[in-house]
Amino acid sequence: MDAPQWHARRALWADRARRAGALALEAVAPTRCAGCERPGSLICDRCLAELTPIDPAHACLHCGAPFGDLLCTECGGGDEEGGFAPDGDAAAAGARIPGRCLAAAVFEGPLPRIIRAYKDGGERRLAPLLAELMVDAAIHAEEAAPERYGGFVGAADAVTFVPATAAAFSRRGFDHMEEIAQAFSALVGLPLADVLVKHGSSDQRALDRAGRALHARGAYEPVEPVAGLRLVLLDDVITTGATLRGAAGALVAAGAVHVDALALARVW
Repeated sequence: MDAPQWHARRALWADRARRAGALALEAVAPTRCAGCERPGSLICDRCLAELTPIDPAHACLHCGAPFGDLLCTECGGGDEEGGFAPDGDAAAAGARIPGRCLAAAVFEGPLPRIIRAYKDGGERRLAPLLAELMVDAAIHAEEAAPERYGGFVGAADAVTFVPATAAAFSRRGFDHMEEIAQAFSALVGLPLADVLVKHGSSDQRALDRAGRALHARGAYEPVEPVAGLRLVLLDDVITTGATLRGAAGALVAAGAVHVDALALARVW
């Protein structure tokens, strides 16, 4: 048996071993839905049907809240004015931070349980499924509301993400948004730009609106060049928007020409 045949044979054996291991694990601990724990799939059809998608024709362009197309009660803006105000160097450039904002679904029903199962429960197999939900939302927004979200992904140069802190990475063993961003970038055919680091260690889920804003200010730093790029910035949940403002503001201050934000869920 020559070397190429041997390598092909070894790869076949390794694939069979992985499949056998997966089948054995499934027999001992069957896959259950992250939303309701029904056996059979990671996200069952019933839980998918119970998600509340956000209509891009009526979402607030500035904070992603549903029904914010005229006057958003969350960020104080509508399509033309108000919204998330820029700060620092970005303000001097006249940039809106982020440029546009979109969330796939409302943070209710089974979605919070699904996100916790992935983010805190370590069910990393959910990453490509959550990325698919975000891709579907972005593509639907471009098609259903082109005057508002045209070019959201189609005109972007790269995909980036809000990173976890070193403490969160150490606790979880992975960066939850990095894995979603990897799957997202592959699905849309855009390069992944791993350009941000996050300083600090506190969990924003325990903070109020003012605390989140203070925590996010100066927390993000670009460590790779972003000048001249149009970016899609991914995060899991928008609560007050402080995280996205902080991360997008750091990118714009470093020279990114436009940063749109996309999240899986919007607290509302």
